[in-house]
Order: sequence, then structure tokens, then C-alpha cells
Amino acid sequence: MIGVSRCLCGDCCSYRGDSNLRERFKLMDEEGKVVKICPEVMGGLPTPRVPAEIVSEMPLTVMTKDGHDVTKEFVMGARVALAILKMHHIKTVVLKSRSPSCGCGAIYDGTFSSTIINGNGVFARMCLKEGITVYNEDNYVEDI
Repeated sequence: MIGVSRCLCGDCCSYRGDSNLRERFKLMDEEGKVVKICPEVMGGLPTPRVPAEIVSEMPLTVMTKDGHDVTKEFVMGARVALAILKMHHIKTVVLKSRSPSCGCGAIYDGTFSSTIINGNGVFARMCLKEGITVYNEDNYVEDI
């Protein structure tokens, strides 16, 4: 079993209100091989929702494009999602790239200018800190 961002399995939970479907993960879900998580929704944010980006590291601050601080929701959702992974003994996750929650290795820079920088989203950071291997939808190679 692996953890997978719900939007990659076809669930309409992205900030736009649609999915980021990748057929391979939908198939894995249908085969019962994944635990689906969406930290932003698990933190109480609606779908659709205003885009958000990490605007500060110290202290960690996540803001929406229209100026609302959603740090609390991002952190709470990441904690809930992490608890679910632990409950299922999940050691590998595939997360949506560039997301302020799930991005691993690359996220938006916090200026809402579509500029990508090196970095990890709130949930991806928690996973890495807990020793969970994190992939994105493009670099995951299924163990054979």
C-alpha cells in the first residue's frame, strides 16, 4: 500500500474543483493498493478554493491569493493526513507536484507569479521528517 494524493486518483478536490487524474493511480486505487489523502480538504478547506502559496518560512505562513492566512488549515490537514498514513503503516507516498501541501522538490515561490522554486509543501515536509519516501506523479516508479 502507498499513500496517494486524492486528486491524482481522479477525485475532484483540487483548488480548481477538478482532479489531476493520472490513470495509473486511479487503477491502483481501484485495485485497493492506495490510501487516498488530501491534506487541504482534511484541514477543512473547501473545494474549490482560492489558490494558496507558502509566502514565508519563518514563521511558516500559507496565504491565499486574496490575502487570507490558511496556515492553520494546512498544518492541521497535514497532521490528519500523516496520522492516517501512520495508521495504515504507509512508508511511501505519491503527492501532487508544486502544491503548497504536497509539492516535493518544487513549489511556487509565494508571489502568485507562477514562479517555481526548490522547496517542499507543508505535508511533504512532514512526511519526509517522519521518514516516509515522497514521490510526485511524474517520478514514481512502482516497485516490481
